[in-house]
Formats: sequence, structure tokens, C-alpha cells
Amino acid sequence: MKKLSRLLFFIGLFSFHTKTHAKDLRPWVYFDLGDTVVNTKDMKHLKYMKGAREYIEELKREGFHIGIISNIPEDFGMDYDEKLQTLKKVIADGWEEDRPFDWSVYEEIILPLKNSEMKPAPVLFIKAINKAEACPSMYVGESVKEIAAAKNVGMAAKLYVDDYVPVNDVKGFMKENYSREYDRDCL
Repeated sequence: MKKLSRLLFFIGLFSFHTKTHAKDLRPWVYFDLGDTVVNTKDMKHLKYMKGAREYIEELKREGFHIGIISNIPEDFGMDYDEKLQTLKKVIADGWEEDRPFDWSVYEEIILPLKNSEMKPAPVLFIKAINKAEACPSMYVGESVKEIAAAKNVGMAAKLYVDDYVPVNDVKGFMKENYSREYDRDCL
């Protein structure tokens, strides 16, 4: 009996341990950077798309993971870090708003390492799904071809024209449009 109670004690400890270190079951919202988050019509006068900063900050407050999936050419750098630094420099050099572009809200920035990986190729969307692990992910972008490619690999995807999915509706949008298996505790 003593051995059984000791065993149950250790099982209880293990159960508590796994719960405190469970995976972060929050869904992901990924954005295309150009003309979805940042107005890139004039690269010398970059600024947020109308309402983008506030929308992304509200998603973050509501507990969503936030990421970027952006096409950049091979000549931005030899590896991921160099490409990301070049992208940040391009944004900083053209930024015209008083507050700088806030990179800190993005937990993941997915970039192509080769031109052949650029959207609408599925590579970047599959990386996003893999990062989300057991939770659904959504892609928001201004390209019809990219939206179709994201949907083809199972992501929920929203074409950005002049508006985003209202924050209160994002989980419902994911439930209706994410076509892969996911842990229901995520939503």
C-alpha cells in the first residue's frame, strides 16, 4: 500500500509538471507585410495601412500569436538573419511616421531563403502551419494568388482590401476556414 501511494504521489507530480509546461495553445495570425500592414506604394514614404497598428496590438492583447510572412528577394542577403536585417533597414529608411515600425509585436517573421520559395509557393505557408503546431493559423494578405495558396495548404486566409476580420470574429473565422486538424483548446 505504501508503494502504491508513493507511485500515485509521483504520478500526481508528473501530471502537474506536464500541465505547467504544456504547449502554448494559442492560434496564430500571420500578415503579409507590404500593402497589408505597411503601405508600400511609395517606398520613400512608408507608413502603416489605416488601422493596422491598432488592429495588430488588439489581436496581441486578445492572446493571438502574431507573425509576418513576407516575400523578399534573394539579393536581400545570403541567409535568414541578413535578409531580415535588410528588410528592417528598408522599412526604417523609408519610414515617415513619428513612432517607428514596431517589430517587437511579431513573434515570427517567415521569409523565403530562395526566390523559388516566394509566395504563392506553399513553402512559407507550410512553415507557418508547422510553427503553429497544434493550433490553427490565419493568413491576411492583399494578393488573391497568395490567399488561394494559403487556403490550399489548409490555412484560414482573408483577402485584405480595406479591412481586417474584426478581432472578436477571428476565432470564428478560423473555425470556419481552417481546414486542417487542430487542438480544440486553441480556440
